[in-house]
This record gives sequence, structure tokens and C-alpha cells, in this order.
Amino acid sequence: MEKEKGKSIYSKDVILVMTASFLFLFGTMFNNPLINGYAESLGASSILAGVIVGIMSFAAMFLRPIAGNLTDKFSKYQLSFIGGVLIFIGILGYIISPNGELLLLFRIINGTGFVLCTVCMTTWIAFLVPRQHVGAAMGLYGLMNALAMSIAPAISINLYKVESDATAGPRALIVGDGPRKLGNSTANDYVLAMIARELKHHQYQVVSHSNNPNSLLMTQWLSDKVYLEPVNRSWGGQLSWSAPRRR
Repeated sequence: MEKEKGKSIYSKDVILVMTASFLFLFGTMFNNPLINGYAESLGASSILAGVIVGIMSFAAMFLRPIAGNLTDKFSKYQLSFIGGVLIFIGILGYIISPNGELLLLFRIINGTGFVLCTVCMTTWIAFLVPRQHVGAAMGLYGLMNALAMSIAPAISINLYKVESDATAGPRALIVGDGPRKLGNSTANDYVLAMIARELKHHQYQVVSHSNNPNSLLMTQWLSDKVYLEPVNRSWGGQLSWSAPRRR
């Protein structure tokens, strides 16, 4: 008993579980502020978009009792792993969904994984700490969740504004010609950098594209917005003529 009293709640396992809880909750909360607009961009009606947004809450309401019973019968580690896989499938599905109906399906999958992870990790924490420290551990666990729920939406909305704010004034697009074996000291990269600097001097908003992460064009001093991706036929039509705020 004396040994249990002196045991710290900040063990390696407790820290890992809390970190995992923070990260999976961060990923889920990161998507929530954007999912309504994304659903409508896929052609979903306002009603369907609302259902897509709220379906995770409905899934949590109905599935939490089931998940709680499962944690009493099966390994919490295995259930958390399954939940993490479902969350990954759900988020990947958001990316590839061609319409609102499929987005709804992947939202349900994501919600199922979310429920499994939250229930398993909450009970897992209770088992990992000494009984007399359960209250302190659960308070810290709740703090980690609250941080994730407050920080993730703020970052998500800020990034969305960065990517969607309309650019005022004249704009110029500079397209690089790919990575160089000799690094970014080549004449071509230098010339493009000088062009970008001159455009900035004349109050142009510079949008730069290159698939060379070491290009001088990828710096915030020369470009208001950068695209680091290969060029293809549809690439030009997918570019967003928006400039981010300075960071």
C-alpha cells in the first residue's frame, strides 16, 4: 500500500495514453469546423450537410454504451488500435469522397473510431494510475482533451482563412521547373527569385509553384503563396488565387 501511495501518476504508459488521446482528438476536432462547407462543396444539400456534421454526435450517443461493454470483455489496446484505424479510414475517406453520401458514410466510420478511442483511453487511464490518484489523472486527462478541442478548431479555421482569403491587387504566378541536382544555386532559380522580388517591389501578390522544396521561391519573403506539387494538366485549374496572411 505504501509503495502504491508513492507511485507517480506520470508514468510512461500514462503519458503515452494522454498524448495519443490528445492527438486523435486533435485530428477529429480539426475537421469539424470545415466539414459543413466541404460537404456543400461536394454537392450536398444544406440538410444533408447538417446531418453529416451532426452524425458523429449521434454515433457517440448510441455507440458509447456498446463500446463501454466491449472494454470490459476485450483488450483496451486492441480496441484503441481498431478505433485509430477507423479514424484513419474516415479521414482518408473525406479526401476521396466524390459526393455527400459517401462523405456521410466515412463520417460514421470516423465517429465509430472516435467513440472506441475515447471510451478505451478513459478507462485505460483509470487502470494505469494508483487508485488514490485516479481523480488527479482524470483531471489531467480532461485537460488534455479540452486543449485539443480548443486548439484544433482555432488552427483549422485559421488555416482555412489562409487558403481562402481573396487576394487584393494584381497577382503573378511563377512556375519553377522542378528540382535541381546541383541545389538551389543554379542560375534558373536565381533568376526566378529576382523576378519574384521585383514583382513584390511593384506590389504584386506572388503565387509560386515548384516541386523543389529547396527553391528560393518557397520562402515567405519572395512568395505570398506557394504550391509544392508536381505539374499536371488539371493543376492549373485547381490553383487557388488566394494569398495567406503573414505568419
